[in-house]
Amino acid sequence: MALASLALSAACAPKDGGADSVRLTASVTEPISIAKQRSEDLTGDGNAEKLTLTARGARMDSLPVRLEIRSPGDSLLYASSWDSHYYFQYVERAELSDAAADSIVRHHLDVVLADTAFRTVPTATTADTIGPSMMRDAIRYDIAAHRWRVSHGLQAAAEIPPAARDTINTLASAVSRADIETLFRELRGRKSFTYFAGGEVTYSIAWSDREQRFVTIFSCC
Repeated sequence: MALASLALSAACAPKDGGADSVRLTASVTEPISIAKQRSEDLTGDGNAEKLTLTARGARMDSLPVRLEIRSPGDSLLYASSWDSHYYFQYVERAELSDAAADSIVRHHLDVVLADTAFRTVPTATTADTIGPSMMRDAIRYDIAAHRWRVSHGLQAAAEIPPAARDTINTLASAVSRADIETLFRELRGRKSFTYFAGGEVTYSIAWSDREQRFVTIFSCC
């Protein structure tokens, strides 16, 4: 139920109904819990990985969102987190009803694991696909991020703290063209997974047999 509707119900409720007041407070503060799953073979080995999306919190417009990809044996292969408030970066939240805000967030969460999120990485430059230069740039940064993880003893799926971004940008400038081209050639024609994390942030990833991990092949912006 939208918060606006709950507020209206409270205004109309008898003031001596203590039990009703308690129930209303509980419904407003009750945490939101959304969970979605999908099985998809992203590594190309014939066995489907499990993709899980969870969002839990007290307000639909500020839900911590967690995306995970796990192997059939339940090893964590990839993870990403963001907050649902980024879905309102170009929308004036204060002008929306709670029901409208709820609809926006649920729509974006529904799309994350939809059929449209899975496609083949183009083998040549075509319209409405990931361009070669953008793909190479994303791979360059991904290699740098992976090297930073390794140097800090983190798993390939571990998320990187914001404080490390400047260091990774420096590492990215030193990534060789040969290393970029090796992954670029391998990942063209592979199955990719693309998701939107709000604002201007969209990622595409593809599995590298050479690296034995997911590589970011598109990142904007």
